[in-house]
Amino acid sequence: MYKRWIWAVVALFGLALTGCQVDEQARADAPEAHLDEAFALGGGQEAVIASENLRLRFDQVLEDSRCPTRVDCVWTGQARIAIVVQPNAGEPSTVTFNTNPANGQTVNVVAVGPYAIEMQSLDPYPQSPEDPIPFEDYRATLIVRKA
Repeated sequence: MYKRWIWAVVALFGLALTGCQVDEQARADAPEAHLDEAFALGGGQEAVIASENLRLRFDQVLEDSRCPTRVDCVWTGQARIAIVVQPNAGEPSTVTFNTNPANGQTVNVVAVGPYAIEMQSLDPYPQSPEDPIPFEDYRATLIVRKA
């Protein structure tokens, strides 16, 4: 009976260590980000600007109605994405970007505390309506500056 208990404890300890390694691996896979330098975030991916203790995560694609390249459209469409920003262990906030080219509709710079976050591009561009883009395949190129 005592041996089974010890093996159970050893197994639980091993599982706990494996969980820690997965978290460390996820952090290691995050892109290296720095102030004033562009970096890409994939769908669901997080980056940390270590010098500022600032976290950014590509949370979701709210809309992607951009006109596919293989289609003739009356309207160019737009893409809207949500980025979760968490400065210096504070409360996270969600900001949205919009690629709508209409006058006054584009949102490519958002202020969060002392930071200005700019979305420089959103890739890939849709090719056809029959080929939806999986969330993980999106790449938002961002740059963070101190305002």
